[in-house]
Amino acid sequence: MTKKSKIYAFGYNSFRQTHPESQDAIISLPIDITEFADKIIWANMNVTLGEKSIKNEDDSTVLLTWGFDSVENKIISPTHKSLQRMKKCFGNDNGIRGFLDIDGNIHFEKGYSGMYEISNFHTKVVDVSQFWTDNAIIVVTVDGKLYNLNIEQAHSEEITPVDDTIDYFFTTVACGENHCLALTQTGQVFSWGSGRYGQLGHGDTKSLDKPKVIEFFLGLRVIQIACGGWHSAVITDSGDLYTFGWNHLGRLGIPPPDESDHTQPSINYAEPTLIELNDGKDMGPNVIKVSCGNAHTVIITDNYRLWTCGWGKYGQQGQGPDKLFDNLTFIPVLFSDFNKKIVDCFCGKWNTFFTAEE
Repeated sequence: MTKKSKIYAFGYNSFRQTHPESQDAIISLPIDITEFADKIIWANMNVTLGEKSIKNEDDSTVLLTWGFDSVENKIISPTHKSLQRMKKCFGNDNGIRGFLDIDGNIHFEKGYSGMYEISNFHTKVVDVSQFWTDNAIIVVTVDGKLYNLNIEQAHSEEITPVDDTIDYFFTTVACGENHCLALTQTGQVFSWGSGRYGQLGHGDTKSLDKPKVIEFFLGLRVIQIACGGWHSAVITDSGDLYTFGWNHLGRLGIPPPDESDHTQPSINYAEPTLIELNDGKDMGPNVIKVSCGNAHTVIITDNYRLWTCGWGKYGQQGQGPDKLFDNLTFIPVLFSDFNKKIVDCFCGKWNTFFTAEE
């Protein structure tokens, strides 16, 4: 984070997981949390992890954890841990499960003692994600392969290929409640897991044990993928946003046929749908970043504005205390400091974080 950057947050805060010193259960407008983090690394419904630089002789970086401690069964104030050169954290609804370091090694969390256990794989890892409601972890290795890993296998040197018949080079993986997307080096998207709500993007609601290419995106180049609880989102290299899956509460940003009807039924969109943003201009802005919560979606456009859609009961739309309702289409977040550009965003299950810089 640059010296002039700030981190803001809004959403569910009953466990102090959004702002660790606020007594408000719901934070419905962006609030500055820069004193606790320079960057949000990971969040679930109960706990948040942020990266913070400490001004000392070594200019060291620490990991701050705040929210509900499921081990001690209590709310914790921001707690420091050594980052150990962390690149990405992963976990599920039960909390933090481990992290990937910048050297490509996977570390497993032993608990809130700050001790980690390193699992020795046969090759280096470039990305990792965990199913929200499961112990299953998907890793992408430096040679572009996908592997399954289970928490119980942490002591084992063997990991199982997701599908050893796939001859593609993968770079990125994202997991939802019980489905997964994987992105290839050439911009193709594969999906597998539960397809109950159409979140796999194959035009049906079938579930898959192994990855299958989403044919809709053949001929397009996808550059970013994201998974919510039961929905998915991707961005193409032309700045187009597509969403698919369960549109309950408006999480896909797809308006009902009658936009004046705010009693939108729960609809499954099993094929990706192009999202058109309305900013009052003939040509809408391009999308440069997407993140998905349990039932809401957040994007950043190339004019550095933050937009949200979906569930808003706990303020995760950032629209203010008198607007705690669901947004069926993407709308801009009310951010008072118009001199700052919004450059990054991250969704917890029921809250939202973003980075703004001058």
